[in-house]
Amino acid sequence: MNKQCPKCGAFVPDNSNYCYNCGCDLTRVHTDIPPQYNPGPQYNSRPYDCNNPFDSSGPQGKSRGIAALLAIFLGGFGVHYFYLGKVGAGVITILLTLLTCSVWSVVTFIQGIYMLCITNELFENKYAATPSSFPLF
Repeated sequence: MNKQCPKCGAFVPDNSNYCYNCGCDLTRVHTDIPPQYNPGPQYNSRPYDCNNPFDSSGPQGKSRGIAALLAIFLGGFGVHYFYLGKVGAGVITILLTLLTCSVWSVVTFIQGIYMLCITNELFENKYAATPSSFPLF
């Protein structure tokens, strides 16, 4: 017969005083931690939990880090929009850069920094999977 650790839910032998999994003292009565069922190792079902900027496991397969670097270094040419599949936004960015004498490239630089600061899930919703043809911020 095994007993269950009240902290992590692992099953340990009855004669054990400590949990082998988490090191919990099993001789004390734990009233603050309810017992849990431990079904085994938990696998990450959401690809955004690690929030790696160069992870392209989202539904669109576009990397937030690549798009951000393209916006920072080549944003005036709209390369980050072409990378994201927003051809219309890329052409508009090129025209705005030409019409404003490259002042618009400052906006795309700030946009690239913003892309580095947001989460993968927000990036996917705001830039990659959006039906908007010209997503800015």
